[in-house]
Amino acid sequence: MGHGSDKLYITHSEWMDGGHSSAAGAKSRATNGAFARLPFDCCALTLKAFETPVCTDSGTIYELLAIIPFIRLHGTDPVTGKKLSSGDLIKLNFFKNGDDEFFDPVTFKVFNEHTPLVAIKTSGNVYSRETIDRLNIKPGHWHDLMTDEKFTRADLITIQVRTFLSLRQVNPAHILAQLTKDPLNLQGRDLSQFDYIKRDLKIDDDSANGSLAGINVAATGVGSILKKVSEKNKAANSEPAPVAKAKAPSAPITSASLKAPVPYNASVVSSGRAAASLTSTSAAISTTIENALWDEEDLMFEAITAKGDKAFVRLVTNFGNLNCELYCDKAPKTCYNFLKLAADDKYKDTIFHRLIPGFMLQGGDPTGTGKGGESFWGKSFEDEFPRNHPKHEDRGTLAMANSGPNSNKSQFYITFRATPHLDAKHTVFGRLVGGDDVLSKIERVPVDATTNRPLKPVVLKDVAIFQDPFDAYRKRLEKRLNREEEERQGAGEKARKKAEREQDRTTWFGTNLAEKEKLQKDAEVGRLGLGGVKGGVGKYVAAPQQAEAKRKEAPLQGGPPPKKKKPAGGFGEFSGW
Repeated sequence: MGHGSDKLYITHSEWMDGGHSSAAGAKSRATNGAFARLPFDCCALTLKAFETPVCTDSGTIYELLAIIPFIRLHGTDPVTGKKLSSGDLIKLNFFKNGDDEFFDPVTFKVFNEHTPLVAIKTSGNVYSRETIDRLNIKPGHWHDLMTDEKFTRADLITIQVRTFLSLRQVNPAHILAQLTKDPLNLQGRDLSQFDYIKRDLKIDDDSANGSLAGINVAATGVGSILKKVSEKNKAANSEPAPVAKAKAPSAPITSASLKAPVPYNASVVSSGRAAASLTSTSAAISTTIENALWDEEDLMFEAITAKGDKAFVRLVTNFGNLNCELYCDKAPKTCYNFLKLAADDKYKDTIFHRLIPGFMLQGGDPTGTGKGGESFWGKSFEDEFPRNHPKHEDRGTLAMANSGPNSNKSQFYITFRATPHLDAKHTVFGRLVGGDDVLSKIERVPVDATTNRPLKPVVLKDVAIFQDPFDAYRKRLEKRLNREEEERQGAGEKARKKAEREQDRTTWFGTNLAEKEKLQKDAEVGRLGLGGVKGGVGKYVAAPQQAEAKRKEAPLQGGPPPKKKKPAGGFGEFSGW
């Protein structure tokens, strides 16, 4: 068992040497595999998370502001050592979800270190390999799934492949090709084999600071990105240095005031301002307990949902009218956004920029490019998938277009058939109730096969609103608040008149009862003395003084008090017993 011996045991010296222990193989493997794997979202040059990622044809990812000065100074690829210019770099577009995680914009699958990633050279969009295989390669649909740009198989750049190989891949040449093709594989990302590590290539601070100087930012490709970065840096450098300002006066102290009307959206819990001012030195001082306020729109959406109201609109196009019913009780926020944009003429004279026969008609972008449009609030709002939410079950379904979860803005689409694969991914907020023949006419419009853009413009001239439950709710609320305000003012007027009547108590004969009561009170006070105390604790203070005054006045009235006469006979009273 020992090295170079026939013994069936390990000697003490061999054991102490450590080369023949049961963990010898594990130790050797640990020594050989000490390299830490670099995540896919890190630059191969700075080894830090990228902000503006670019890649080469081989799939190596760099940070734009790190690779540009390196190329200008050395003119080679930091990893392979081959010649490289700034025009060879490809801008990558990674998509993020609401949790700030990189994900596939089509399947919404979150990327990790085991996800095979592929970038399309023409657009720079990054997808999972599974999405490209199923939706592009297998059906032969060589168009970008997000931008509809055409590409070929040669435009696919492998960013990351699986870290493990299938047992069927037994060809050593194939295995070596996979390891070389994957820039994030353990062997392919060995830092000791990088060209800039072997040659000890570095960048001085002057070259790094002047990395954008002398670059033709008007050029296409990476130049446009550098132009944006350059403008951002100039804006940051042009900002004046902060000047010390005098200390602002503290917030005014709010104290309890007269009873104010309670807002209709007041909550049962407090706002917490009084507690915050007690425990925090930065919070404004507040001594009043105020109720927290519910968001007015949330209360409106809740009321509309409970009542089950619907809205009805007409989409006026150059092919005819499309009458639609909006599910305000199922997707109140989405319907409210659509109605407010329509009321503000945001949809007026816009075009339907995308038409796929047998699938859907998309519009709602004022720019007509498919990349514009804003919501009524100026930012993206969340999807609405309540229990038993509407689905893409029929032709004429009206739903919101988005670029991922909770990214709704202004664009919408109308389906030409049932599309169940879009359920729980796009908010359905209405359906077509009239104008199916017009929808069929629009579906027959010829389109450009490469961009799916109608060759004959399909224009949305206007959106006519027939019934708006949100506007009716606001009118009812305003009417109710006005009535409550009138009642409150009426109660105050009654109290004021009552106070005036109590002050002016003049009879028909001209006698002022208020003055008469005052004179009677003054006379009573003069008779009793000491403020005329009649009851309460004061009566015990005044009683001894009044008794002393009567005792002093008694001798002056009639001499000594008369003696009691004893009864002549009989028992009389029993006081002497």
